[in-house]
Amino acid sequence: MSAKLPELWLKYADDDLAGAEILLNEKIYNIVCFHCQQAVEKLLKSIIAAYGQEIPRIHNLIRLTSICEELHGDSFALDDEALIFLNDVYIDSRYPADFGILPSGQPGRDEAQKALSYAKQIGERLRPLVADILRSRSNQP
Repeated sequence: MSAKLPELWLKYADDDLAGAEILLNEKIYNIVCFHCQQAVEKLLKSIIAAYGQEIPRIHNLIRLTSICEELHGDSFALDDEALIFLNDVYIDSRYPADFGILPSGQPGRDEAQKALSYAKQIGERLRPLVADILRSRSNQP
């Protein structure tokens, strides 16, 4: 596995967040939510990559967080409410209203702003953690 893979996952997460901010200004709320979920997914996958593990081909943030907790320990815990919300709006952003779980069927401005806020908070928590993991792994014999 490439030593640069964790950083690449972080770069892609940053791109998703930048795109989400632009799309929020353009009032394309369902795609804002999509990119916010994708950003968090990629942040979690950067943790997995930092531990040198194979990246699972899943999108569920709860499951990815569980994998990260197994690797990092209990101190990894993230806000379950944020993860559940982002999982839910991810589904709503991809499929028509009949499949959605939101009362309006599709994410609106409030949901998009909430998704972006959650994604940024999780990013602030995980970016330094990736650096710490990589630093500690590089110091191992």
